[in-house]
Amino acid sequence: MSELIAFVFKDQYRAPEVLNELRRRDWSWVRDFDDAVAITINEQGKARAHLNVDLSRSAAIQWARLWGSLLNTLLFLPLAEIMIEAADGIAEPQQPSRARKCGSFQTLESRWWQESLCHSENFKRDVAALLSPGGSAIFALLRQTDPDPVRTLRELRNYGDSIVHTNITAEQDAKIDRFLQGP
Repeated sequence: MSELIAFVFKDQYRAPEVLNELRRRDWSWVRDFDDAVAITINEQGKARAHLNVDLSRSAAIQWARLWGSLLNTLLFLPLAEIMIEAADGIAEPQQPSRARKCGSFQTLESRWWQESLCHSENFKRDVAALLSPGGSAIFALLRQTDPDPVRTLRELRNYGDSIVHTNITAEQDAKIDRFLQGP
C-alpha cells in the first residue's frame, strides 16, 4: 500500500530545497521523490510548480498530468490547468490539449482524485489549511515499501514543518500504474 504525502513548509523556498536534498539521500524509498512535485506560493498567492520531467520516460508526462489534477482537486490552483496543458503539449505537440477537447479542466484524473480522496477529507482539509501564501509543499507518492513506515516519517520530519499523509489502497495503486502507462 502506498502513501500520498504532502510535506508543507511555512517558507516558500523550503520545499524545492528539501526535495533536492531528499533526492540525494541513500534511503531505499527515496527514488519515489524523483517523481514528486514541489509547489511554492508567493505572498501574493501565485503558485509555481517545481517538477522534474525526464522526457526519456513516457510516464513523466503522465506524472505531470497526475500532479496537476491532484493540485486542481486539492487546492483549486489555476497552475494545475497549465501543468495539464503543458503535459499534453509535450506528449502531443500538434494536438489540442485533451483537457481542452473535453471543454473543461475537469479531467478524468481530477475526477479520479476526487473519488479516491473522498475517504480522506482530513488530508484535503489539512493540506488546504497548512499551505498558505508565503509557503511551499512537496507532494509525493511513496510507493517503495519500507518495513518501518514510522521510521520513514521520522526521517522526513527531521527536515521540518508538517507532514500530512493518507493511504492509497492496492486498487488505487493499480489504477495509478495503469494511468502512468499512458493512453
